[in-house]
Amino acid sequence: MGVTGNFPFTMTVPGGTTLDVPGVTWVSVIPTHRRRGVLRALLAAQHRRFVEDGTAVSILTASEGAIYGRFGYGPATTRRSVQIDRRLVAFRPGAPDPAGVRLVDASQAREHAPAVHHRWCARTPGALSRSPAWWDHRFLDRENSREGGSALFHLVHPDGWAAYRIYDAERRCRVRDLVAVTDEAHVALWRVLLGLDLVRTITTHACPLDDPLPFLLADPRQIRTTDLEDGVWIRLLDVPAALSARRYAADVDVSIEVHDAFLGRGGRFRLRGGPDGACCAPTDRLPDAHIEIAALGSLYLGGNRALALSRADLLRVRDHQVMLALANGFGTDRSPQHGTEF
Repeated sequence: MGVTGNFPFTMTVPGGTTLDVPGVTWVSVIPTHRRRGVLRALLAAQHRRFVEDGTAVSILTASEGAIYGRFGYGPATTRRSVQIDRRLVAFRPGAPDPAGVRLVDASQAREHAPAVHHRWCARTPGALSRSPAWWDHRFLDRENSREGGSALFHLVHPDGWAAYRIYDAERRCRVRDLVAVTDEAHVALWRVLLGLDLVRTITTHACPLDDPLPFLLADPRQIRTTDLEDGVWIRLLDVPAALSARRYAADVDVSIEVHDAFLGRGGRFRLRGGPDGACCAPTDRLPDAHIEIAALGSLYLGGNRALALSRADLLRVRDHQVMLALANGFGTDRSPQHGTEF
């Protein structure tokens, strides 16, 4: 009547700590058995197993945005698509030009990319690991998956890697992957891509909201956002473990009442944390804030602001000082990205 599964990932949380997380996938119910509680029963059994295994956080990417909030998931990262007219784009005078990029074949890129990606994950909140099997699948590049485009081209830098495909009929380049551990690698890879001959348009999902590329250009408007989508959705299964695992940009000491109608994994917890570590445990102290479990998932990686959740009545605070503590504490210096679709 239905099915659900999960992939094993490691996810980086703010501060650089990693958590083993199941990536929920293949959630589906056959058409003849919809609206009979099958989905709820499947997800309840799956998530009870996660809890029994000691899992602190589970994740998913949602095919439809209205499904998973009632199961305690909140959108935590944003996937941005951009389009660039290569004929009009130019780097601003004085922009860095570090060079160091080489065009290599797929086997060389396959050797280089995993180590770069691992380093990128270590500094990016929300980043998901890739297993060797995942990397092998990523580099298969079967002709029937190219949608009329070329085989993949690969660029490598000591601190970065990019993969792109050319669609001759459209004079378009689609950048499938661009991973840069340093600012030098980032600008060096983009200088090569924006210098491609016989290309009119470049499209990519690999341009997060805080990407510095627009500020490297003489005309920042040439980075045109064509779509914004939710990326990873997060569900806290063990609130104290999850909140203790991450670091906080500013000192925070608050008691939070977490409401979880689906699994009953809420409660009242005191969170004390800062840049050097955190501790979260059950408490009898009167709550400074009330939050829905899905909203806490949206807040967890720092990609959404506490004030926005408050204005949506998903977070209620005792006073403005509590709001400031949550807003500043949960903030991050880098936009969260998951980087791996599943």
